[in-house]
Amino acid sequence: MGVLQILRLLGMAVAFITAFVAVPEAVLILTVMGLVVGVMGDMEDNSNRVYWLIIAMALTTVSGAASPLPVIGGPISDIMGNMSTLMNALALGILVNAMKERIMNSW
Repeated sequence: MGVLQILRLLGMAVAFITAFVAVPEAVLILTVMGLVVGVMGDMEDNSNRVYWLIIAMALTTVSGAASPLPVIGGPISDIMGNMSTLMNALALGILVNAMKERIMNSW
């Protein structure tokens, strides 16, 4: 298991735990972890980049869909919202890497 896989799993664990436990810096932690994974990620394959970008957009879109459900809707929406924060930061890291590669390859 590589460092990136450990960071991804740790990010998912933080997203899950912070849905039930109040952590004041949860958004900062998730954002930094997502950026690190996005920047460090092995994204040479464009289909892998597209996969992560679509996941980020989908999570942003559906993160609040479960909130009307009684009892379990709130926690599910919180988990999905936290995952959305993590994946959006990861997508930002991917986009920064893609722009860097384009600039470096154009010179």
